[in-house]
Amino acid sequence: MRTQKEILRDNIITKMMPYLDAVAMDMLNQVIVQELYNVEITEMGETLPATRENTNQYILELFEAKKAPKLSVKTAEYYLRSIKNFVAFIGKSLLDVTDMDIEYYLQHYAKKGNKPTTVNNERRVISAFFTWMRRSHLIVENPCESIEKYAEIEKPIEHMEDWEMEALRDACKVRTVNKVTQIEEYRECLRDRALIEFLRSTAVRIGECTSVNVQDINWDTGDILIYGQKGRAYRTVCLDDVAKFHLRKYIESRTDDNTALFVSIKGPHERMQRSGLRAAIKQIAKRSILDRNVYPHLFRKTTASNMAKKGCPGELISLYLGHKNGNVTNKHYAYRSPQQVKSAFLQYGAAA
Repeated sequence: MRTQKEILRDNIITKMMPYLDAVAMDMLNQVIVQELYNVEITEMGETLPATRENTNQYILELFEAKKAPKLSVKTAEYYLRSIKNFVAFIGKSLLDVTDMDIEYYLQHYAKKGNKPTTVNNERRVISAFFTWMRRSHLIVENPCESIEKYAEIEKPIEHMEDWEMEALRDACKVRTVNKVTQIEEYRECLRDRALIEFLRSTAVRIGECTSVNVQDINWDTGDILIYGQKGRAYRTVCLDDVAKFHLRKYIESRTDDNTALFVSIKGPHERMQRSGLRAAIKQIAKRSILDRNVYPHLFRKTTASNMAKKGCPGELISLYLGHKNGNVTNKHYAYRSPQQVKSAFLQYGAAA
């Protein structure tokens, strides 16, 4: 269980949370640890709030103050939402939760129509939360560890075939009517074509795409250094010749002075956000002959699948995609330079 020194530190952090941002909170934690290193603290009162409700509230506040700042905003929100739903369902202190409580909750969650994959995601979040509680010395063991995952049906990885990508390229044309001849014409939307070639070549996540600026591109090499918020690390992605060609055409056609790589077509030509990128891809797919769901992440899956088909080693595919979790050998013992990753892409991923 937690020591009095840890309890004092956590109480200070939770009470200061409304007044400090994540960086200041981390600095405060470091200062407290340093200042209390040679200090002994003895117990004079209760270590946790007396009531069940206050105990859960205290634990959630502690999670928000200590763990949440180390996660992405969306991940932290997802964790807190899931745990609050769990607490509301079981109606007891988080300190007293058993494996049967969690198992009963997951059964109820599954009966609501959630698929095994969704139930397993919920189980993963609950397990991660209790692992954090154990590491914070709030509990002795994680009650979720003994609960088996729900059986999932392995589905083929969704991706696009070559002809489907060609169909999307063909759909990057907008129908117009010539005002003089009144004849229908098709004008290529340079932004749309540049967008799908960029997603195909780089295989970036949609959130990573929104942050790329024109100046980030090394036109000589086709390299782009991006920051992956999910993996919290920089990595290099590549533009092949096709992607560079269409990006140049798009950028040279623009009259705005926005630094963003992709901007809205209509003025004031603001940086495209996630919703705008999704909508643009949906419109391209709608104009195409494809009768399937097309979304930004599908390009990422397609690039990875194509690299795998051509024989690219899985570890290099993972590194190119920026996956945070690799095996221990690759992560700790086998260094892979950015040039190796780029070489793998040029060999296995570049357009023919």
